Amino acid sequence: MTLGGRLVSLFPLFYIICVFGWMGKMFADFSGIDPFVLIFIIYLLPLLIHRIHFFFFPFTDGYWILSEKKYNPWWASHMFQYPFIACPWIESLLHFVPGLYSAWLRAWGSKVGKGVFWTPRVEIVDRGLVEIGDYSVFGHITAMCSHMVADIEGQPALVIKTIKIGEKSFIGADSQIGPGAIVAPRTKLKPKSRIYWRGEWP
Repeated sequence: MTLGGRLVSLFPLFYIICVFGWMGKMFADFSGIDPFVLIFIIYLLPLLIHRIHFFFFPFTDGYWILSEKKYNPWWASHMFQYPFIACPWIESLLHFVPGLYSAWLRAWGSKVGKGVFWTPRVEIVDRGLVEIGDYSVFGHITAMCSHMVADIEGQPALVIKTIKIGEKSFIGADSQIGPGAIVAPRTKLKPKSRIYWRGEWP
């Protein structure tokens, strides 16, 4: 891992310090603006840093040989999303406002159509690497992950490939969808479906 990769690995710790540091400030000397600043730190600080980083270090589908000493911008994005992966209940609160979770994913760089229904325990590991068609429905504890480690050219490599879900699709509860999966429009996936590396349904 490069020096940049090591430094960005410290972001989750920085995040925790900021959150609890500001909460401590609120208990010691509360002001009316403090809750809004706390919300900014919890939700918008990681997103803002991600967008700035992506502007200078964009990345698309591809792969990185893990043994190479080369800066991987996906790793930085993963670290910026780490608080929501480690504490998914924080992100689940967004579901209380209709349409907010879809807007949240768009802000991270995903393409999400209108009228998409998310159950509160849907988990998307790579928030900027999914494309969802209009009026799709996602069942309870559905998980989508757009990255994996695979053997390429005889070496372990990190593979990144966008997940694409067609319009008016129904994703059954407890389904798992992996990198590069393509679900055709108007597909109904039964509960506990598994679509992994370059999978396509039907």
